[in-house]
Amino acid sequence: MDSCSFKYYHEHEYDPNDVQNIFAVPDADKILHEEIVKFPLKILQSLVSSGKIAGKTLIDFSTGPIIPHLLAICDYFSDIIVLEPNDFCMREMEKWQNGEEESWDWSNISDCFPELEGDRDKWIKKEETLKSKIKNVIFDLSKDDPSESLALSKADSLTSFYLLGQTSKDKEAYRKNLRKLSSRLRLGGHLILTGTFNVKHFSIGEEKYHSLNIDKDFLRKSLEDAGFNIEMFETLDSKVTSHLAKYDQIFVACAQKVKEV
Repeated sequence: MDSCSFKYYHEHEYDPNDVQNIFAVPDADKILHEEIVKFPLKILQSLVSSGKIAGKTLIDFSTGPIIPHLLAICDYFSDIIVLEPNDFCMREMEKWQNGEEESWDWSNISDCFPELEGDRDKWIKKEETLKSKIKNVIFDLSKDDPSESLALSKADSLTSFYLLGQTSKDKEAYRKNLRKLSSRLRLGGHLILTGTFNVKHFSIGEEKYHSLNIDKDFLRKSLEDAGFNIEMFETLDSKVTSHLAKYDQIFVACAQKVKEV
């Protein structure tokens, strides 16, 4: 399939359950689950346990109505603002927050949280803590100020799992979108960015979706140009053979904002 025929995550509607199936059903593809979920969560848990990732406000800009990374970090922030680029993902998150009958059951990922695995009461308490802290906001990347008129305060930390590469049509758009995210982060705050290197494709349901093909040098330069100092950078070589995604590496970067640009 020619890359120009790929769909775009933030422009074309899809069933959010297809995204959640990837992130919340470990047995669906164990290697894919190990790489795209457990690997970044392990690093994230290590970062927050170090004490440097904490504060009042966390902003999240990540693929789909997913919560595993937010469960890992929610105890370290008072307020969590989840930026969604479309209405249907926001609706799925709200269904989970409101405990609606058809909302997604995330307890399948308890293997990512050893202290919660097999303890239903602790799991419920953790989810309720996260639910109480989340506010959902539409984030329109086509605007110079995507959170225009929303009066969002600048965050102490910002997480972005996979979505930046999926919503950026080319490298210049990636750099611009990174700067837009940076504008929502205070000086001294931290960005935790997860994505893929040399991605060929990723699928939602039966459709292939765009994901920008970048490498380590481009990412490092883009972060530096957006005002960040990279403090941690980890990669994992891919062993995935799934039809759902094809990429060379998963990366997780932690960078501190050191200047406004």
